[in-house]
Amino acid sequence: MSPAIIRLALRSLLGRVRVLVLVAMAGALLGLALLIRLAPTGPLDPTGGPLDLVRTFGIGVVVPVVTLIGTTTLITSEIDDGSIIYLLSKPVPRWVIVASKMLVILASSVLFAVVPMALAALIMVGVDGGLWWSALLGGTVSAIAYTGAFALLALLVKRSVTGCLLYWLVWEALLTSVLDPAEYLSARAFGGSILHAGLGLEAHPSPWFATLASVVVLIAGAVLAGRRLARTTISEV
Repeated sequence: MSPAIIRLALRSLLGRVRVLVLVAMAGALLGLALLIRLAPTGPLDPTGGPLDLVRTFGIGVVVPVVTLIGTTTLITSEIDDGSIIYLLSKPVPRWVIVASKMLVILASSVLFAVVPMALAALIMVGVDGGLWWSALLGGTVSAIAYTGAFALLALLVKRSVTGCLLYWLVWEALLTSVLDPAEYLSARAFGGSILHAGLGLEAHPSPWFATLASVVVLIAGAVLAGRRLARTTISEV
């Protein structure tokens, strides 16, 4: 990891208008949680509406959108506007560039998506049932997998934003919902598995597989994206 690249990445991500979108995503999640908490429906079951909000909107929407914003800001935009030339011209291994940016992307996903999910769970049901820490763990696992997948797509696909969106909307949101085997290759399913397991519910795929697979996706994404960037010349940017 390069501290200098990490500082530049943080400045780029947090110093733009896009940070307002990140805050808005977190705010939307917390706002919905507050509405559910204030609704006159009596005591809330952690495995009912609160679980649906965390799983469907939190892991299903907020985590991938926040991760995609970080990826497009720190990788795609720098390639498109040519500013990545500054880093490519430095004597820094290309994999270090990718890994440093991925670390910031993952950290932003945890800060603006995963932590708000845990806070939303606390707002809705408090510590009852352990939904808050299940959301924290499940969201982190999902964010890890999305970071690896989006970073790789950002460097492999020419129209990377479109490619990441298609992956999320077609594969994650559609095909994994109708094809059971697809959950073994789904960042959303990985997070959902940990979330369900933490609540004592049936989990598919198994939690150990979901955790291991998310780490594999992250490492594979970093390695393959680093190799792709290593083959990129300044004239190609």
